[in-house]
Amino acid sequence: MPRDDLIQRPINHLQKGARAPVFQFVGQAGETISSADLLPQGPVVITFYRGAWCPCCQADLRDFATAMPELRKAGASVLGVFHELGPEANAQITEQYHLEFQLVNDPQGHAAEAFGIRRTAKEIAALEQEFGPESLALKEGQPWILPMQARFVIAPSGVIAQCDVVLDYYERSSAKDVIAAITNED
Repeated sequence: MPRDDLIQRPINHLQKGARAPVFQFVGQAGETISSADLLPQGPVVITFYRGAWCPCCQADLRDFATAMPELRKAGASVLGVFHELGPEANAQITEQYHLEFQLVNDPQGHAAEAFGIRRTAKEIAALEQEFGPESLALKEGQPWILPMQARFVIAPSGVIAQCDVVLDYYERSSAKDVIAAITNED
């Protein structure tokens, strides 16, 4: 399957105005981080990343690191979601990008699936074919459970206030777009 097919295919993800699913992630210390804990405190921004090796994801991490004072002022909790991010890698990324928000793990890809952004088996096979045996070596022979790059801004009511799901890795909303969505929510 050519890469263009991966970029062009329609996806069936949750949209703005939909109720966000209940979600749970695993934090750096192995703690559970859930919608039940975060939403009563204010809006939640969840960004699903392909990986710390992705230049577009790296740029996004820097963008959000810079915007954290404004996001905190707006009362938002921010989560950067990776699949199978170990504690050492979590600490390294947090330090390298000077992050003041949590990087969390979606170990079995359940949250990505609930939001409708988990890649299909066919797409994963195409990515493995495109990136070669290195992709399997990086995963120690285990299958990828990659989400599409996506961002959801969830209002305290549990409704999705902004949704940004893109298949072209160079297109993504900025932190300023997210701040505007948070400060303009009803």
